[in-house]
Amino acid sequence: MNQAILQYLTERHCSSQWRDVLSALGEELAESLDPASLRAVMWRVGARFAQRFDPGACATLAELERAIAQIWLDVDWGWTSIEDAGGALVIRHYCAPLRAALGDAADDWSPAFLEGAYQHWFRMLGSSEALRVSQSTPIDPTGCVEFRFGR
Repeated sequence: MNQAILQYLTERHCSSQWRDVLSALGEELAESLDPASLRAVMWRVGARFAQRFDPGACATLAELERAIAQIWLDVDWGWTSIEDAGGALVIRHYCAPLRAALGDAADDWSPAFLEGAYQHWFRMLGSSEALRVSQSTPIDPTGCVEFRFGR
């Protein structure tokens, strides 16, 4: 991938008025908390974020995918795809502005924000406590990351 194109897109993925503030916040959090605590905080923030957005009644996986993708698109946080992988759902989140906002040093813990949001929405829709959303790939330079929802 062309690095100049990637840098251009990344810089526009977070408002310039917030980029340095959020980057400094991410640095402070990383210096103050261990990685497990950082993930836990981001997970809770993601769940709190998701409480503000109701995906509505979703009778099919396609409806759920459209509803959640629209939430992310509306807040300019990329979009999602959800597919049934037999025994689990695979959630792919595309173009999350986490790296643009918090810096690439936050790659290990910032995707927990998305994990918490997805977990909240699945619980809102009646999923079992035994089913969990877990990150299954690292976040890539374009803000894409994959999660698994299952046991």
